[in-house]
Amino acid sequence: MIVSRKNTSVILVFLFLILFSSIYCFITAKAQEEESAYVVATIDGDIPPVEPGKWTSINITVIDKNGFNWTYFSQEFLNIPGLRWYGKLLVWVIWPKIRFKDYADFFGYNTLSFYPEIVEGNPRGWKMKVIPPSVSPTTDGVVHHIKLYVWADKTAMDYSVTIGIKCIRYSYNGKNIGTSYIYVPVKLQKYPYIEMVVDQPRIYLPPWSTSTVTATVTNKGYYEDTLHFTLEGESGIKAEAKEQQLVIKPGESKKVTFVVSSPRKLFEYGKPYEVKVYATSVLNPNQTYLGSFIVMVEGISSNPQVGGLYIVFIIVILILILIAAKTILSLKIRRRPRIEKPKRVQIPEKETKEHPLEVKKEVERKPRRGRISRDELTKLKLIEKIRKEQEKQRRKLRL
Repeated sequence: MIVSRKNTSVILVFLFLILFSSIYCFITAKAQEEESAYVVATIDGDIPPVEPGKWTSINITVIDKNGFNWTYFSQEFLNIPGLRWYGKLLVWVIWPKIRFKDYADFFGYNTLSFYPEIVEGNPRGWKMKVIPPSVSPTTDGVVHHIKLYVWADKTAMDYSVTIGIKCIRYSYNGKNIGTSYIYVPVKLQKYPYIEMVVDQPRIYLPPWSTSTVTATVTNKGYYEDTLHFTLEGESGIKAEAKEQQLVIKPGESKKVTFVVSSPRKLFEYGKPYEVKVYATSVLNPNQTYLGSFIVMVEGISSNPQVGGLYIVFIIVILILILIAAKTILSLKIRRRPRIEKPKRVQIPEKETKEHPLEVKKEVERKPRRGRISRDELTKLKLIEKIRKEQEKQRRKLRL
């Protein structure tokens, strides 16, 4: 019977396990002393920069280097004609079922758990997790693929930190056999983090005038940046930054001056206008909203350029006053009643001679010239009519 070298080595290992059953305790004690989980880890590809506010994944390959290769061992142990049945009996029945606790840890019935933490740098503003958080069972030669997820926000104190993935190997009974670290250095992606505080959030301006507003700009990012400001005003408000561009270093604060012009009007009763401030930078070409301030426009313009307009305005007002006065007077004149002049009554000479006293009284009764209302005029007409009828009756009686 010819025995190959591979089978010979397997038989020797088996005899070694039988003769020196205490070797497992020795290896376990050595692993605990050296605090190693016997793993080899590699990062797949380049480490991407961490984008603020988003989870960034990093692929990691972990190779187990502890115990026996269970797959190979279970297939090749006593792979000799005549002894294969005995090898399968040991591998699949006796060891796992009868003496499981004695051989479980050594044959790879272990669990690897991963706990990420920041080992270098300030952890404030950083979060991390590993998916999957643990793998089981594992033994020599088994390859595991895990993912490290990293998250950071704009409040992170350090833009570059080192994450240590604590890899702990647990035995079948839950005992800590060994610990190893997988180190992953990460950095935040370059981004502008600009904060602006306006010194005067509300200013008051008369119409057709110009003033300035100051603000403090702080670079809370981790990279030097160059800023360009854009201001947007409402309804005729014009505003622009006095500084065309601003170079600001990380953690540095600088003053910025904004020039504001109110609308060209003679008078404003007090209207608020909002001016919004945006910034574009080298790191971020998109407009970023920084804040706003309020411009209250009220009062009469004192700009000397509008002096001629004042004169025109006064002349127009005087013309309107004269037109209004003339209109009122014409309305009053139209409302006055029309006065009809009394008709003269001719008395025949015969009547004057015959009745001089009565004629005299009638003449005295005639209304004097002056302003007479319509009612009085109507009464006079009725009296005149009655008088005429009386005269006719008298004449008839005399005849």
